[in-house]
Amino acid sequence: MKMCWPLIGTFLIVFPSGCDRQPGATGNLERPNDAHHYSNPSLSVRFDGFEQTRPAGFWLPGNYGSGLYEPGAIALSTNYARSGRQSVKITVHEGDVEQAGDGGTRVERAELDSGHFHLLGQDAWYGFSLLIPKDFPIVDTRLVIGSCKQSDVSRPIMAQRFQNGEHTLTVESQGRKKKYYLPAITQGKWIDMIYHLRYCTNEDGLVEVWMNGRQVVRYAGPTAEAGAKNAFYNKIGLYRDRMEQPMTIFFDNYTLGPDKESVDPARTKI
Repeated sequence: MKMCWPLIGTFLIVFPSGCDRQPGATGNLERPNDAHHYSNPSLSVRFDGFEQTRPAGFWLPGNYGSGLYEPGAIALSTNYARSGRQSVKITVHEGDVEQAGDGGTRVERAELDSGHFHLLGQDAWYGFSLLIPKDFPIVDTRLVIGSCKQSDVSRPIMAQRFQNGEHTLTVESQGRKKKYYLPAITQGKWIDMIYHLRYCTNEDGLVEVWMNGRQVVRYAGPTAEAGAKNAFYNKIGLYRDRMEQPMTIFFDNYTLGPDKESVDPARTKI
Protein backbone atom coordinates (compact mmCIF):
# COMPACT_ATOMS: atom_id res chain seq x y z
CA MET A 1 0.00 0.00 0.00
CA LYS A 2 1.37 3.39 -0.94
CA MET A 3 2.16 5.58 2.05
CA CYS A 4 0.82 9.13 1.86
CA TRP A 5 2.12 11.18 4.75
CA PRO A 6 0.20 14.35 5.64
CA LEU A 7 1.25 17.57 3.99
CA ILE A 8 1.75 20.29 6.55
CA GLY A 9 2.40 23.90 5.67
CA THR A 10 3.48 23.20 2.11
CA PHE A 11 3.37 26.82 1.03
CA LEU A 12 4.91 29.66 2.95
CA ILE A 13 4.17 33.07 1.52
CA VAL A 14 6.89 35.66 1.86
CA PHE A 15 7.26 38.83 -0.13
CA PRO A 16 10.13 39.26 -2.60
CA SER A 17 12.94 41.61 -1.68
CA GLY A 18 16.61 42.11 -2.36
CA CYS A 19 16.48 41.25 -6.08
CA ASP A 20 15.49 44.55 -7.56
CA ARG A 21 18.67 46.60 -7.14
CA GLN A 22 19.89 48.85 -9.89
CA PRO A 23 22.14 47.26 -12.54
CA GLY A 24 25.71 46.96 -11.34
CA ALA A 25 24.83 47.06 -7.64
CA THR A 26 26.39 44.14 -5.78
CA GLY A 27 24.94 44.70 -2.32
CA ASN A 28 25.45 41.69 -0.07
CA LEU A 29 27.53 39.88 -2.67
CA GLU A 30 30.53 41.93 -1.56
CA ARG A 31 30.52 40.09 1.77
CA PRO A 32 31.24 36.45 0.85
CA ASN A 33 32.60 35.50 4.26
CA ASP A 34 29.66 36.81 6.27
CA ALA A 35 27.24 33.96 5.80
CA HIS A 36 25.09 35.01 8.74
CA HIS A 37 24.37 38.30 6.96
CA TYR A 38 22.18 36.36 4.56
CA SER A 39 19.04 35.36 6.40
CA ASN A 40 15.30 35.11 5.92
CA PRO A 41 13.48 35.58 9.24
CA SER A 42 10.16 34.88 7.50
CA LEU A 43 11.16 31.26 6.85
CA SER A 44 10.35 28.93 9.72
CA VAL A 45 12.49 25.92 10.58
CA ARG A 46 11.48 22.47 9.34
CA PHE A 47 13.62 19.71 10.84
CA ASP A 48 13.64 15.93 10.54
CA GLY A 49 16.12 13.84 12.51
CA PHE A 50 14.33 10.68 11.32
CA GLU A 51 13.89 9.47 14.90
CA GLN A 52 10.13 8.79 14.73
CA THR A 53 8.19 5.93 13.19
CA ARG A 54 7.97 7.73 9.84
CA PRO A 55 9.48 10.82 8.19
CA ALA A 56 8.19 14.24 9.26
CA GLY A 57 4.88 15.48 7.94
CA PHE A 58 6.30 18.32 5.84
CA TRP A 59 7.76 15.92 3.24
CA LEU A 60 5.54 15.55 0.19
CA PRO A 61 3.98 12.09 -0.27
CA GLY A 62 5.49 9.64 -2.73
CA ASN A 63 2.67 10.00 -5.23
CA TYR A 64 2.87 13.79 -5.35
CA GLY A 65 2.77 15.21 -8.88
CA SER A 66 4.37 12.86 -11.38
CA GLY A 67 5.78 10.82 -8.48
CA LEU A 68 8.70 11.03 -6.06
CA TYR A 69 9.22 7.46 -4.86
CA GLU A 70 7.67 4.02 -4.87
CA PRO A 71 6.21 2.31 -1.78
CA GLY A 72 9.04 0.90 0.33
CA ALA A 73 11.72 3.16 -1.19
CA ILE A 74 11.81 5.38 1.90
CA ALA A 75 12.48 3.57 5.18
CA LEU A 76 13.83 4.49 8.59
CA SER A 77 16.96 2.58 9.53
CA THR A 78 19.18 1.92 12.55
CA ASN A 79 22.06 0.78 10.32
CA TYR A 80 23.59 4.26 10.39
CA ALA A 81 22.93 7.51 12.26
CA ARG A 82 24.66 10.89 12.17
CA SER A 83 23.10 11.54 15.57
CA GLY A 84 20.41 9.80 17.58
CA ARG A 85 19.47 6.22 16.69
CA GLN A 86 18.14 6.38 13.15
CA SER A 87 18.52 7.84 9.69
CA VAL A 88 16.43 7.55 6.53
CA LYS A 89 17.36 4.87 4.00
CA ILE A 90 16.46 5.72 0.40
CA THR A 91 16.61 3.02 -2.28
CA VAL A 92 15.91 3.23 -6.00
CA HIS A 93 15.24 0.18 -8.17
CA GLU A 94 15.10 -0.15 -11.91
CA GLY A 95 11.94 1.46 -13.26
CA ASP A 96 11.00 3.37 -10.08
CA VAL A 97 8.91 6.43 -11.07
CA GLU A 98 10.30 6.07 -14.58
CA GLN A 99 10.03 9.07 -16.91
CA ALA A 100 11.56 10.36 -20.12
CA GLY A 101 14.89 12.12 -19.64
CA ASP A 102 16.84 14.34 -21.99
CA GLY A 103 18.62 12.99 -25.06
CA GLY A 104 16.31 10.01 -25.36
CA THR A 105 17.22 8.61 -21.92
CA ARG A 106 14.90 7.13 -19.32
CA VAL A 107 15.25 8.31 -15.72
CA GLU A 108 14.12 6.88 -12.38
CA ARG A 109 14.04 8.23 -8.86
CA ALA A 110 13.50 7.85 -5.13
CA GLU A 111 13.54 11.32 -3.56
CA LEU A 112 12.20 13.25 -0.59
CA ASP A 113 10.76 16.67 -1.48
CA SER A 114 10.79 19.49 1.10
CA GLY A 115 7.57 21.10 -0.17
CA HIS A 116 7.19 24.10 -2.48
CA PHE A 117 7.60 27.62 -1.11
CA HIS A 118 7.13 31.18 -2.38
CA LEU A 119 10.78 32.24 -2.17
CA LEU A 120 11.40 34.52 -5.14
CA GLY A 121 13.68 37.29 -3.92
CA GLN A 122 14.34 35.40 -0.69
CA ASP A 123 17.14 33.43 0.93
CA ALA A 124 16.69 29.79 1.91
CA TRP A 125 19.07 27.47 3.73
CA TYR A 126 19.12 23.66 3.61
CA GLY A 127 21.30 21.35 5.70
CA PHE A 128 21.63 17.58 5.93
CA SER A 129 24.06 14.74 6.47
CA LEU A 130 24.47 11.94 3.94
CA LEU A 131 26.24 8.62 3.84
CA ILE A 132 27.02 6.59 0.75
CA PRO A 133 27.61 2.97 1.84
CA LYS A 134 30.85 1.17 1.02
CA ASP A 135 29.02 -1.23 -1.32
CA PHE A 136 27.38 1.58 -3.30
CA PRO A 137 27.85 0.91 -7.04
CA ILE A 138 30.25 3.33 -8.72
CA VAL A 139 29.03 3.69 -12.29
CA ASP A 140 29.42 6.21 -15.08
CA THR A 141 25.78 7.24 -15.27
CA ARG A 142 23.92 10.39 -14.29
CA LEU A 143 23.20 10.47 -10.55
CA VAL A 144 21.84 13.42 -8.56
CA ILE A 145 21.80 13.11 -4.75
CA GLY A 146 20.55 16.59 -3.84
CA SER A 147 18.98 19.45 -5.78
CA CYS A 148 17.10 22.74 -5.61
CA LYS A 149 14.44 23.42 -8.23
CA GLN A 150 11.80 25.86 -9.41
CA SER A 151 8.35 24.59 -10.35
CA ASP A 152 7.61 24.53 -14.09
CA VAL A 153 11.36 24.36 -14.86
CA SER A 154 12.50 20.88 -15.88
CA ARG A 155 16.19 21.14 -14.98
CA PRO A 156 17.47 21.84 -11.46
CA ILE A 157 18.81 25.25 -10.49
CA MET A 158 21.47 23.47 -8.45
CA ALA A 159 22.35 19.77 -8.43
CA GLN A 160 24.81 17.81 -6.30
CA ARG A 161 26.05 14.87 -8.37
CA PHE A 162 28.01 11.66 -7.82
CA GLN A 163 28.96 10.02 -11.12
CA ASN A 164 31.71 7.48 -11.64
CA GLY A 165 33.09 8.39 -8.21
CA GLU A 166 33.32 12.09 -9.10
CA HIS A 167 31.59 14.51 -6.71
CA THR A 168 30.41 17.70 -8.43
CA LEU A 169 27.81 20.43 -8.27
CA THR A 170 26.16 22.26 -11.15
CA VAL A 171 24.33 25.59 -11.17
CA GLU A 172 22.13 26.33 -14.17
CA SER A 173 19.77 29.23 -14.87
CA GLN A 174 18.74 31.34 -17.85
CA GLY A 175 21.06 29.53 -20.25
CA ARG A 176 24.10 29.74 -17.99
CA LYS A 177 25.64 26.60 -16.53
CA LYS A 178 28.62 26.25 -14.22
CA LYS A 179 30.21 23.09 -12.83
CA TYR A 180 32.12 22.89 -9.53
CA TYR A 181 34.32 20.01 -8.38
CA LEU A 182 33.63 19.14 -4.75
CA PRO A 183 35.84 17.27 -2.26
CA ALA A 184 35.78 13.52 -2.70
CA ILE A 185 33.19 11.43 -0.89
CA THR A 186 34.56 8.70 1.36
CA GLN A 187 32.09 5.84 1.19
CA GLY A 188 30.88 4.60 4.56
CA LYS A 189 31.40 7.98 6.27
CA TRP A 190 28.93 10.77 6.98
CA ILE A 191 29.40 14.11 5.28
CA ASP A 192 27.60 17.31 6.27
CA MET A 193 26.17 19.56 3.56
CA ILE A 194 24.74 23.08 3.74
CA TYR A 195 23.11 24.80 0.76
CA HIS A 196 22.31 28.51 0.69
CA LEU A 197 20.29 29.87 -2.22
CA ARG A 198 18.94 33.30 -2.95
CA TYR A 199 16.32 32.83 -5.65
CA CYS A 200 16.50 35.77 -8.08
CA THR A 201 16.01 36.32 -11.78
CA ASN A 202 18.87 38.83 -11.92
CA GLU A 203 22.50 39.06 -10.86
CA ASP A 204 21.58 39.18 -7.17
CA GLY A 205 20.96 35.44 -7.18
CA LEU A 206 23.35 33.41 -5.05
CA VAL A 207 24.39 29.80 -4.45
CA GLU A 208 26.73 28.90 -1.60
CA VAL A 209 27.62 25.38 -0.49
CA TRP A 210 29.53 24.06 2.52
CA MET A 211 30.83 20.52 2.94
CA ASN A 212 32.00 19.36 6.38
CA GLY A 213 32.13 22.95 7.58
CA ARG A 214 34.19 24.31 4.68
CA GLN A 215 32.76 26.51 1.97
CA VAL A 216 33.28 24.82 -1.39
CA VAL A 217 31.02 26.78 -3.77
CA ARG A 218 30.07 30.41 -4.25
CA TYR A 219 28.13 31.41 -7.36
CA ALA A 220 26.57 34.81 -8.06
CA GLY A 221 24.07 35.26 -10.87
CA PRO A 222 20.52 34.32 -11.88
CA THR A 223 18.95 31.47 -9.91
CA ALA A 224 15.35 31.69 -11.12
CA GLU A 225 13.47 31.85 -14.39
CA ALA A 226 11.21 34.84 -15.07
CA GLY A 227 7.68 33.72 -15.86
CA ALA A 228 7.93 30.38 -14.03
CA LYS A 229 6.08 29.76 -10.78
CA ASN A 230 7.19 31.40 -7.57
CA ALA A 231 7.58 27.96 -6.02
CA PHE A 232 10.97 26.57 -5.01
CA TYR A 233 11.90 23.28 -3.40
CA ASN A 234 14.75 21.04 -2.29
CA LYS A 235 15.03 17.31 -2.94
CA ILE A 236 17.35 14.69 -1.45
CA GLY A 237 17.70 11.10 -2.55
CA LEU A 238 18.55 9.33 -5.80
CA TYR A 239 17.74 10.51 -9.33
CA ARG A 240 19.53 8.64 -12.12
CA ASP A 241 19.45 7.32 -15.65
CA ARG A 242 17.76 3.94 -15.77
CA MET A 243 19.95 1.00 -14.79
CA GLU A 244 19.43 -2.53 -13.51
CA GLN A 245 21.39 -2.35 -10.27
CA PRO A 246 19.63 -0.84 -7.20
CA MET A 247 21.22 1.96 -5.18
CA THR A 248 20.82 2.89 -1.50
CA ILE A 249 21.83 6.08 0.30
CA PHE A 250 21.28 7.36 3.86
CA PHE A 251 20.37 10.86 5.09
CA ASP A 252 20.07 12.36 8.57
CA ASN A 253 19.51 15.71 10.35
CA TYR A 254 17.68 17.46 7.53
CA THR A 255 16.72 21.11 8.07
CA LEU A 256 15.15 23.87 5.99
CA GLY A 257 15.60 27.18 7.77
CA PRO A 258 16.25 30.92 7.74
CA ASP A 259 20.03 31.00 8.28
CA LYS A 260 23.21 28.93 8.32
CA GLU A 261 23.28 28.23 12.03
CA SER A 262 19.74 26.88 12.10
CA VAL A 263 20.41 24.24 9.42
CA ASP A 264 23.93 23.10 10.33
CA PRO A 265 23.74 19.27 10.59
CA ALA A 266 26.91 19.15 12.68
CA ARG A 267 25.10 20.75 15.61
CA THR A 268 23.66 18.29 18.13
CA LYS A 269 19.94 18.09 17.43
CA ILE A 270 18.86 14.84 19.05
